[in-house]
Amino acid sequence: MRKMKKFISLFVATAMCVGMLSGCAASSGKKGDGNDATQVTETTDGTNSTDEADNKDGDTTDTVASALPDMTTEDITLTYVHFDNEPLVQYLAEKFMEKYPNIKVEVQYYPADGEYNNTLLNMVNNGETPDCMMILGNCDFALSNQLLGDMAEYWEADPENQNILPTINEAKMGYYGTDKKYGTPMKFFPDAIYADMAVFEKMNVEMPPTDWNWDEMINAIKAVTSPSDGIYGFNQFHSLVTYYPVAADPNCIGEFGWDGTSFHMENWAKGVNQWAELVNGKYHAPFFDTDENEAWTGDRTAWAGSTGKIGFQMDAWWTYLNLFDTDEWKQKGIEFVPYTTPVVEGSGSKNVFGVLDFGGISSGTEHPREAYELLKWMGWGAEGWTHKLEGYKTITAADGTPIYKQSMPLPITLDETVWAGIKEYYPSATKENPTEADLKYGPYFDDFFKKCINVIPFGDTQIPGFVNFIAEAYAGIEDSVRIDGKNAADYASELEQKANQYNQDALAEIGQ
Repeated sequence: MRKMKKFISLFVATAMCVGMLSGCAASSGKKGDGNDATQVTETTDGTNSTDEADNKDGDTTDTVASALPDMTTEDITLTYVHFDNEPLVQYLAEKFMEKYPNIKVEVQYYPADGEYNNTLLNMVNNGETPDCMMILGNCDFALSNQLLGDMAEYWEADPENQNILPTINEAKMGYYGTDKKYGTPMKFFPDAIYADMAVFEKMNVEMPPTDWNWDEMINAIKAVTSPSDGIYGFNQFHSLVTYYPVAADPNCIGEFGWDGTSFHMENWAKGVNQWAELVNGKYHAPFFDTDENEAWTGDRTAWAGSTGKIGFQMDAWWTYLNLFDTDEWKQKGIEFVPYTTPVVEGSGSKNVFGVLDFGGISSGTEHPREAYELLKWMGWGAEGWTHKLEGYKTITAADGTPIYKQSMPLPITLDETVWAGIKEYYPSATKENPTEADLKYGPYFDDFFKKCINVIPFGDTQIPGFVNFIAEAYAGIEDSVRIDGKNAADYASELEQKANQYNQDALAEIGQ
């Protein structure tokens, strides 16, 4: 589910979600975490080196020959269309051309709004099809318009793709229920349940453990709620309704119990019922633009996350750097630290939720091999990420803001050096000379990074037919439970059948 959240004011506008669906309706560790995963790092001469995860010095222990075809030596031009950070992408394009001087890269930026897909389709109709592109939200648009080419040949032959977020391959993201790899994640924003340490301290409530389970989260929400102090347990940008099925079932790789081929909504029903109980029990902060919110804050349009009177803010990862880590926020005395979405104890699940933006190569490109390499460079590849880290340190936006403050994602690659570079921007108790803030907040970030890599995306980005199901069959269901007192379990069987039918209809439309 694509989210584009600009904090123009202290309110996080739900309307700014491009594909806000059910959750907003209103494992293996990475290298260096002690696992035995294999790291494949592309070098500047096009080879790949493999480091065992326990090789702390980073010495090359083996060389893996890539099965990818050679890149062309002819002079060609590639076009990349995106909604990413414009100056950073231009910088990456320049670095790509330095490595491949025979390839000219033209990048075209368009905002992530309602016109992005229309612009992309107009380009195709005008004979200006890009060679590779980012996909905005709904996968149905790109699939039904046959914009995407199959890159399975390259993906499956590329050893570097064994050293990425593990769920991408485990859940076969971008195959969309087919045997073709039409898309793949380009940007990674894990969801975070931010806990305000200041509120927990004020309420004399112990912070929950970072390896918490679902019940521990619910208990903490209730423990920190205090009506007499005007303090609420949680506020949400993304929803418990979305989180619960993944938390309760290790086979669930998407919203509503999606297992890759069908939906299973018994856990969805449990999640909706529990969410409704929490909201109706006044554990949730007052909703935006209501009399209750005005009575609480003095401003109908105040964002609950800015009040310093909530225990948890359920949100996206970008919120930390572009808001919570700013001087303005620190002056409020709010001390948000991140937790990964918890799993139900005993379920065996390890997966957590996050926002993943996808991309793909064009079905009409004359240079699919080179388009794949450019897409990887812009998205998940370790070498491209090395240049991103350089860009984050040196490039500023037009208003002077460092671009790393503008929704910097976490890496999709598990390359140890890349992750080390990213962690420099966050508190860590493992730094050589930790500050007081590192020691206080760092353990939460350190543990978060270990757990967040087992990420599952929102439904519209990976499940054909999901958007139409939400719009035509699901709308109003959660309100019937929360407001009208219905039992979500009474809707589960019928909704499950409808959701599966929408998926089958969407696959039939693309010839699968």
